[in-house]
Amino acid sequence: MRWRQFLPRGKGLGGSSQLNYMLQYEGFEGDFERWASEYYLKDWQWSTIKPYLQAAQAKPYERLDIPATYSKITYAFSQLHSEFVHKSWKYRAAQYNIKNGLRFNVLERFLQPAYLHNNLRIMTNTLAKQIVFVRDKNGKQNKVKFLKVSAKSENKPQDQTFLIEIRHELIISAGAYQTPQLLIISGLGDRANLEKFNVTSNAQLPNLPMVGQQLHDHLIIPLFVSIEQVGPTVNQRALLNPLTWLKYIFMGGGHLGNFGVLGFIDNTEGPISDHYSLTLFGVGAVDERAFMVISNFKRNDFRGLFPRYHNTSQEGFVINSACLQPLSRGTVKIDDLNIRKKPIIDPNYLNKAEDINCTIKAIRAAVEVITSNSFSKLGVQIHWPRLKGCVNYGPFENDFHSNQPSDDYLECIIRHVGLSSHHPAGTCAMGLNSTNSVVDSQFRVHDIKNLRIIDASVLPTPVSGNPNSIIVGMAVRGKHAFSKVLKLYENRSQES
Repeated sequence: MRWRQFLPRGKGLGGSSQLNYMLQYEGFEGDFERWASEYYLKDWQWSTIKPYLQAAQAKPYERLDIPATYSKITYAFSQLHSEFVHKSWKYRAAQYNIKNGLRFNVLERFLQPAYLHNNLRIMTNTLAKQIVFVRDKNGKQNKVKFLKVSAKSENKPQDQTFLIEIRHELIISAGAYQTPQLLIISGLGDRANLEKFNVTSNAQLPNLPMVGQQLHDHLIIPLFVSIEQVGPTVNQRALLNPLTWLKYIFMGGGHLGNFGVLGFIDNTEGPISDHYSLTLFGVGAVDERAFMVISNFKRNDFRGLFPRYHNTSQEGFVINSACLQPLSRGTVKIDDLNIRKKPIIDPNYLNKAEDINCTIKAIRAAVEVITSNSFSKLGVQIHWPRLKGCVNYGPFENDFHSNQPSDDYLECIIRHVGLSSHHPAGTCAMGLNSTNSVVDSQFRVHDIKNLRIIDASVLPTPVSGNPNSIIVGMAVRGKHAFSKVLKLYENRSQES
């Protein structure tokens, strides 16, 4: 089964942190230890990377923490630990990079404080079109000579193209979709594929077959739960309440001061193919017009998933189930050398049977949470979606009483209403050499003297949570690496 989803990216100052959910994640030790052992990235052990992740985290006064007292739902969430002591689940209350009710992303935290530096020039309304390579003076290694840039001007109808000379290093941070697109257009990728597009270069560029390969993402399955309580969730009645607005205006808090995510439950024990996460999303009434467009749902599927779509004052929540370490891998390719053309993105979700099994386990864990003693006091009811394509598998009347529908039914809804978490990564992954990766452990593109990539595309496997904080930590580490290179260049210049 094939369907299309919207895959937006942040194309402005701050990147995708200007449109994401702003959730802060401290990182999972096992992810980095696995990179060190299985991918031989020895300098990515947890003890090495942890200080950079801590440096990237917002300070307590720069973020918003959702307390247990926020609502009846968060209080019920806080009681789960004592009820499920036999489980190895890890509970995380939501933390946001939100300050005084406003988005506090990498633009505000890192770029704005550097505006006055005389060695920084920011160009907006520009687009990197191509990287121009040459051989170094010894003729032994490829290096970046120029970056070809296109700029739009209000006074001139056509783009103005010019070259920026690269004196030290070029760092690419175009994201998991457009970083590989830029590399391929510039002549870096699988040589056999490049020949189809007649991509030429003055340099003898290395063969990098992994450019655009190994795309991974978290696929989430939303399950709507209605409750009988009044007041604890986001809906039209709550948003129009004058007290809601006063709380936001004077305190920067309340429903208008966050994105509705209240907490997480992570299972990171056992085989990685069984690692899953549950996200508690405190939204009772889901706006059909807005959410259906964002998700690209068909109307019937949307209404099957949210049967009370017409009730703007509905109380409840959505619990999202996701496999944390999906094994399926997709691709990013091109069919045009024009950088303004969209790349061909195939996430290839659910290609591996293990991902289906993992997601089913996550959904059944979500049922345990919803039907727990902690949540039963709220008068919960799971609304198993009635989808036309799944009618042969359920939900049957008994499923609404037992809340144990068949695996066949769960697989069917996973394939019909699964959504991207918008956590794409891996398309220029880190590794040991050019046959199995694109960059080394220091973000340097293999066999290119002065080119680094620092964005989500270098993640060799998914991170077990929201990736933005991890990528910021990687950028902090990259800054240290680049500072050493810059100092080396300066010393050589002084000596000469």
